[in-house]
Amino acid sequence: MAGMEGLGRTHNVISVASGKPFSMEQCSAVSLVVTSTGASSIAVVASKTAGGATTAFTLANGFGQTPRWYLSTATDGSTGWTKQPSVWTTNSLALAGTTGQMSVVDIFTSQIADTFKYLTVTVTNGSLVVIAHDLVVQRTPGNLVALGV
Repeated sequence: MAGMEGLGRTHNVISVASGKPFSMEQCSAVSLVVTSTGASSIAVVASKTAGGATTAFTLANGFGQTPRWYLSTATDGSTGWTKQPSVWTTNSLALAGTTGQMSVVDIFTSQIADTFKYLTVTVTNGSLVVIAHDLVVQRTPGNLVALGV
């Protein structure tokens, strides 16, 4: 059998992530995968400690907001992806406009203000899967550091 397991080598995953803080310390980036149930959006806040006080993910607070995101008009992989320009309203980003679409937003650790280690992303009208990728340390799946708080 050819190939290698990706979990622990290239990525880690949180399958039900909306409103839950997660660590950015063990990866170089996260992909936020939103499946819409209507006109969807995300709101992003950051904290320095697990469960600590949060700060809005804005340019004024030292964060680099993602300039683009990707849209697929089907959730079953039957359509491709199109690049969309990001339009941030403070710390919120509007995404897919209707039910049954998928959006992907990438946030890199280089976009996180100094001393902040955790993000919390809350989805309106949808569900969120967080894929942490480009792991800093590769581990077997059983030895991965938990991302969630």
